[in-house]
Amino acid sequence: MDEVDGRLVGGLVVLAAVANARSFGKAAERLGMTQSGVSKAIAKLEARLDTRLVHRTSRAVDLTEEGRALCERVAQHLAGIGEAAAETSKSRGAIRGRLRVNVDPLFSRIVLSPKLSEFLLQNPAMELRIETRDRIADLVSDGFDLAVRFGEPAPSALIARRILDARVLTVASPAYIRRHGRPAHPADLASDAHQCILAIDPATGRPFDWEFWRGGEVLPVAVNGRLTVTDSGTKLGACLAGFGIAQVIDLGLDDHLKGGALVELFPDWSDERYPLYVFYPSRNHVPAKVRSFIDFVTDSLSRQPRTALPVVSSAKRGKREPLIAVTAGRR
Repeated sequence: MDEVDGRLVGGLVVLAAVANARSFGKAAERLGMTQSGVSKAIAKLEARLDTRLVHRTSRAVDLTEEGRALCERVAQHLAGIGEAAAETSKSRGAIRGRLRVNVDPLFSRIVLSPKLSEFLLQNPAMELRIETRDRIADLVSDGFDLAVRFGEPAPSALIARRILDARVLTVASPAYIRRHGRPAHPADLASDAHQCILAIDPATGRPFDWEFWRGGEVLPVAVNGRLTVTDSGTKLGACLAGFGIAQVIDLGLDDHLKGGALVELFPDWSDERYPLYVFYPSRNHVPAKVRSFIDFVTDSLSRQPRTALPVVSSAKRGKREPLIAVTAGRR
């Protein structure tokens, strides 16, 4: 609806209020306007239609024949507009309708997919569309209601809410350790004796750097590696198969670590954290379906087998690609 049509509808609403109240003053009270504002709105409507719509006397206000005919014709439409507005307001608090979510592929498989049926059974009036994408892109223009991604957010107009900080672990399989030995210190990975599985930074096209954190100390290491991948699942598979050492986050690794399929190499150097964020367009008038899904993700993470971690801040994040993300960022 353009600006002119908006003024026309506004004038018709004022006319209907005057017809019901038979007074500019009472109509103004009902509409939350001044009496002069009501009078001006009627005058503008009459000028636009080039027709006198209201008889004004010192004691009463009444509609002309043309005014009554116009009110009768538009009354149903104005009622429909009111009903639509009320329904829209009501729907904001109802968990219903379609929700379209942009998520990382591996995060969707590990965290979301086992619990989606639970969410949909709890919300029978909702239709959920999960789309696995490598990047957020433009959330609004692409038609998404929200996104769930790892890594520090780039500057944007989106609301970013951090819901988890995950540990960054350096792992290898027992088969790899049998063949190459277990490195005693992160600096040992600079030796030709070890192979590390590298991951490509999509922003630069070059492999991510490796770092190791202990307290306030950050140790960069120029690791060796003959295998470079762009897919997190391929990196994990190659690590499990014994080819090389990988840096991963601890979400979804509980079975591999407890079952012995993977060994954490440097538990004293695992203080680095990698954040998980939910993104949505605005903090004002957040639909109930969006709030409900964010609560669902948060609850799912709290029940995910892993070391419980508080959400903490860190001055240095956002350089490499995580096991569960292929976004521009640190892991």
